[in-house]
Amino acid sequence: MGDRFQPTTDRLLHMDVLRGFALLGILLVNFEWFVRPLQAIALGAQPDLSGASLAVDWLIKALAEGKFYALFSMLFGAGFALMAERASKKDSPFWGVYLRRLVLLLLFGVAHMLLIWAGDILVVYSLCAFVMVLLFRKTPVQRLWKWAVVFFIVPLAIVWLGALSIAATQFDPELHASIMTEMESSTEDMRADIEEAARIHNEGSWRENVGQRMRDAGFILTNFVFWVPPILGFFLLGRWLISSDRLTRPGEHQLFFRRWRSRGLLFGLPLSIAGVVLLYELAQTVLTLQLAIGMTLFMAGSVFLALAYLSMVTLGAERLRFLAPAGQMALSNYLAQSLFWTWTLYGHGLGLGTVLPRWSHLLLALAFFAVQVMFSHWWMARFRFGPMEWLWRSLTYLQLQPMRRA
Repeated sequence: MGDRFQPTTDRLLHMDVLRGFALLGILLVNFEWFVRPLQAIALGAQPDLSGASLAVDWLIKALAEGKFYALFSMLFGAGFALMAERASKKDSPFWGVYLRRLVLLLLFGVAHMLLIWAGDILVVYSLCAFVMVLLFRKTPVQRLWKWAVVFFIVPLAIVWLGALSIAATQFDPELHASIMTEMESSTEDMRADIEEAARIHNEGSWRENVGQRMRDAGFILTNFVFWVPPILGFFLLGRWLISSDRLTRPGEHQLFFRRWRSRGLLFGLPLSIAGVVLLYELAQTVLTLQLAIGMTLFMAGSVFLALAYLSMVTLGAERLRFLAPAGQMALSNYLAQSLFWTWTLYGHGLGLGTVLPRWSHLLLALAFFAVQVMFSHWWMARFRFGPMEWLWRSLTYLQLQPMRRA
């Protein structure tokens, strides 16, 4: 029982700093999808951008999109490994507690997805974690990163198979034209759905938005094969980083982090930029070789850059320790981002989504995150947990946890 009431004594500073850093990247990426319907992710970049707005969009897509959910996913997997390791050392129950924790995360995610914003990641995280526990609970340490690579390849293999199959039909012009016409028709149907979703976001009531979020959730879950394998791969990579002691004793693995800081930037930046060039205005509903090449480059760039960011922040954790309180209450801050900005940008709130230019998203995200960091410092100086972390922990252990610091 005693270990339940010691939430901060064995925290790793660099892990909290990493979570805080990842929160900023998540907000930078999500901001676009606070003002655009989620289905538009399949149609490429926002059309008609120019000047500073185009530059900001490019910057976020090349340096943040696909990288920070990867970083956060690695930290989620690392957190699982830490909890399991500490429970084993203390000879305390783990699996029942962890599964209850996942069920609660799933419920939080469903509420977030339907009531606040459909771009929720908690549902996918909880479902991926169930798969990880079911299939990879006893996987040896040396195999974890290898399985991660397999899961990174799975969605790419599906896209390549589809693109090559369609490309092969060019030898039968009539069949090829029929397939392309069908896919383009599907794309036009999606455009109509996106226009209706945009109207609801900009003009509809909160109740209408809940209905739209249910449709958005369907879109996300029907494309699970492109979300679940990479996230599961990053979970396993995070577990490997903990189980191999790289993230538990980073001081003893400085060479590893310095190498991945260099490798990640050297390979990740050009791969990610090349991927954005190929995918920028490309509809992902039409399976072409350009799409397959672009997704492969972008995915590889995301993996390399996520590892570079993890290495850079781990090496500089002492200088970045001001981010730690935000990372300690990452769940509360993540949900607060969605709650504040949907009510600010959607029509049932202030309705500013249609008037804010794309370039302003960068400044607004940085300013809002700065406020979150300051509030997190104030809160964590007085309380042991963030509000949602306290609720999550109390429900997990079926007992109210002490909230105030002595």
